[in-house]
Amino acid sequence: MTVAIEEIQPILREILDARPAGVTEYELLRELAGRKVALFEECHASSPLGLFQRHFLLFHCLYRLRDTLRASGAGDMDIHCLGICIVPGRAIRSDHPAPVDTLAGYYLDLNNLGATGEDDVLQMLDDFWKRYAGEERRDEALAVMELSAPAGYPEIERQYRRLAMRHHPDRGGEPAEFQRLERAMGILRGLYR
Repeated sequence: MTVAIEEIQPILREILDARPAGVTEYELLRELAGRKVALFEECHASSPLGLFQRHFLLFHCLYRLRDTLRASGAGDMDIHCLGICIVPGRAIRSDHPAPVDTLAGYYLDLNNLGATGEDDVLQMLDDFWKRYAGEERRDEALAVMELSAPAGYPEIERQYRRLAMRHHPDRGGEPAEFQRLERAMGILRGLYR
C-alpha cells in the first residue's frame, strides 16, 4: 500500500495546483475516482467502512503532501473536508516549535486505518448523529428557556425556576406553556448532566 500512496502524491499535487482556490473532499475523491486511481475508485465506496477507508487514505495522503511541502519550504496546506488547498509561500518558522496537530497524527498513523472496522465506523456515525440531534434539540430547548448557547447549567436552572414560577398553572400560567418548559428542561438535564 505504501507504493500506491507514494504514487498518489504527484496526482494530488497536480489536481491541487490546478485548483488554487481549493477543492472539497468530495470533489477531490470524484477527481481521483475519475482518474482511476486504484485506492479511490467508486467500488470502494459501497459501504460505510469503504467510505471511511477512502476518506482516511485521502487525508493520510494530504497530510503527507503537506509535510513534504513544509519540509521543502514550498508552502503549506489547508486541509478540511470543505476546503483543501495548497498555500504557496506560507512557511512554518523552524525556530518555533511546531504546534501539535492531533488530527494529522491520527491520519498519518496507518495503524488507525487497520484498527477501524465496520462496527467502529457505524458507531462513529451513530455518535455523530446523536451529537448533531442533541445540539439541535439543545438550541430549541434553550430558546424555550429564553436563553442561547453557550448557557451553563447553573444559569439554565435559575432561568427554569423563574419561568416555572411564571408559567405554573397554580400561579395562573398556561398548562401547555408549563409542559413545554418541562420538556425543554428535561432535554437540557439529559444533555448537561
